[in-house]
Amino acid sequence: MKLPKMKALIWEGKGVLSLREVPVPEIEAHEVLIRVSYTGMCATDKEIVTGTFPTPPPYILGHEITGSIASVGGLIQNLKAGDRVVVDPAIPCQECPACHANRPEYCYVYREIGINENGGWAEFVKVPGRCVHRIPDEITDLSAAIFEPMTCPFGVVEAANVYPGDDVLIFGDGPAAFYFAQIVKLKGAGTISMVMKQLERISLFSSIGVKNFYFIEQMKDLASNAVVKEHNGFDLVIDAVGTSETVKHTVTYAKTGGRIIFYGLKDASTDYFPHREVIFKNLTIYGKTNSPSIWPKAIQCVKQGDIVLEPLIEKIVKPEEVPGLLQQWEGKKAVIDWRIGHSDCFSNIKN
Repeated sequence: MKLPKMKALIWEGKGVLSLREVPVPEIEAHEVLIRVSYTGMCATDKEIVTGTFPTPPPYILGHEITGSIASVGGLIQNLKAGDRVVVDPAIPCQECPACHANRPEYCYVYREIGINENGGWAEFVKVPGRCVHRIPDEITDLSAAIFEPMTCPFGVVEAANVYPGDDVLIFGDGPAAFYFAQIVKLKGAGTISMVMKQLERISLFSSIGVKNFYFIEQMKDLASNAVVKEHNGFDLVIDAVGTSETVKHTVTYAKTGGRIIFYGLKDASTDYFPHREVIFKNLTIYGKTNSPSIWPKAIQCVKQGDIVLEPLIEKIVKPEEVPGLLQQWEGKKAVIDWRIGHSDCFSNIKN
């Protein structure tokens, strides 16, 4: 039988991203087939396309995925066709010591949908059933499309803890900073301050509870720095940028006995790490990526409106617009609309 076709964005090599027709994937007994509605775009996708990410081509990108279930494998009991879902792209191996210890986030060899497995930049994607979470009606498809990148900050804040009244400083004004600001507020932070570059984003961050805004140039002269004089150090400092400069500032602005979160990945390494200062200030450092256990809690927070996602989206694009957008993309949150054309091939897929 001739397999139905779908449109997909295929990464074929450095700088080459092609929109092509390929067969709709066939699922195995433990998998579900998702009819994609929207997928998000992020900095990692650009790194992959430009050849700076280690996984070799070709494959379909897209790890921020939402849609509805088209069909389910024979071993799937808790999901059914028509369910609206969001995807946790991490696929732990279930065989290594970390997985056996029920710590799948530390899996030695885990795979990731859209990173080293075919992903959701397509009309359909197949996913292990254990990676799928149903979403309630209160969460829109657009919010669900950028839900996955929120879970990583959620997980690391859970690990680092935020105590009532904590003074929190966040470096960055991109999507990760947007997530972090809401999560620390939800956790009880007293005052949230932000170091940013883009003046036009102040209104967006003010709307979610950020009180103080500084610009990176203000952080360089410590002797006359208004931030130091006002706060005398922060209980929690979050680097959502990841440059040598912000890494150093993160340590500098943490108070003695404080905590710091390294999350941004703009630079692969830092030119200078102030380990002496870390030691003498008794700082605790946190770094974390996926956190599978927090997904149900994070879904509940978005459902209740404690965390908002959709205001972050600045652009909705068609699949054919993605290659051009990636060439000039500067980190603003965009999502790809895959809904057009579903009817052509969906009728050929049996539940």
